[in-house]
Amino acid sequence: MRIIGIDPGTKITGIGIIDVDKRGDFSPVFFTYLKFKDSLDNVIFQFYTGIKDIVEEYKPDIAVIEDIFYAVNVKSTIMLAHLRGSAITLFKLNNMPVFSYTPLDVKKTIAGYGRAEKEQVKFLVENHLNVDLSGYPNDVSDALALAICHANYQAFNF
Repeated sequence: MRIIGIDPGTKITGIGIIDVDKRGDFSPVFFTYLKFKDSLDNVIFQFYTGIKDIVEEYKPDIAVIEDIFYAVNVKSTIMLAHLRGSAITLFKLNNMPVFSYTPLDVKKTIAGYGRAEKEQVKFLVENHLNVDLSGYPNDVSDALALAICHANYQAFNF
């Protein structure tokens, strides 16, 4: 099973793809980030086309996207909702089931503690997948953590 994780952001979006074998072992397939500096309409377009190209190349079976957490800044929340909507549309057009997890759920699954620091999550993802994410923004480890989180939820029927 191939899972794509997306940590959407209007400045940086993390993307990570893992394969999960029948034994439940993970292996990294691809990870990157998209960086934006533009108007919202262009960010949405760049976000959509960037993820579309990756989906076409790597053909994931399942999509996982970070759920919107309710922040103080309503404008940021609305902007993230636009990105999530475009990604969900893309995944559905590719007949992919879509799952969402909150940052709290992901941190609990990866670190055993819902309030774990981003650096701790990054360290655990690196060790779990045997990859070096130095030089990558935390959004990439968050995207990979989303994919791992879903694989664990599937394996243990949470």
